[in-house]
Amino acid sequence: MHYLAKYILRRLGWKCIAQSQFKKKFVLVAAPHTSNWDFPLMLFFGFALNLNYNWLGKHTLFFWPLGGLMKRLGGIPVNRTKKNSYVSNLAERISEKERCILIIPPEGTRSRTEYWKSGFIHIAKEACVPIVFANLDYKNKSLEFSDGCCYSRSASEIIQAARGFYKNSSPLYPKKFGPVRLKP
Repeated sequence: MHYLAKYILRRLGWKCIAQSQFKKKFVLVAAPHTSNWDFPLMLFFGFALNLNYNWLGKHTLFFWPLGGLMKRLGGIPVNRTKKNSYVSNLAERISEKERCILIIPPEGTRSRTEYWKSGFIHIAKEACVPIVFANLDYKNKSLEFSDGCCYSRSASEIIQAARGFYKNSSPLYPKKFGPVRLKP
């Protein structure tokens, strides 16, 4: 899959811009999430960069017969209609593994939202892992990664870092990318 993904991305004209070497464990914030194309592009980049990562997706994506494939691709179903201990369970999953990159789209949807969900911050803090921001830039056809943001920073400092990183973002559908902020 590594070589196939590199070939596909190159043929589509996409490139990767990494700020620093990747740590063994981190929470990867994938934003803006405005299109169905974001998911396959992130998967291709994961294979091309040899990043073995997990990602969160709504439970309705994991239907038969594709559910098994989605899980093999690193998917973790999330049912937002039920109360669960997702933060603790995901933090524990990260802690148990030698290498773990957990991709979280903080908007939680491809539609415009006024606030990001704060779960990525809570998971990183509980697992004691850095937060890395990833930006799919459709204008320049590039995926850019930030340096790691320390989990011990306050939520407002983390959001401020995210706001700075995403300020010049070029999503596929710009009107669907809302402000980078948490609910007060």
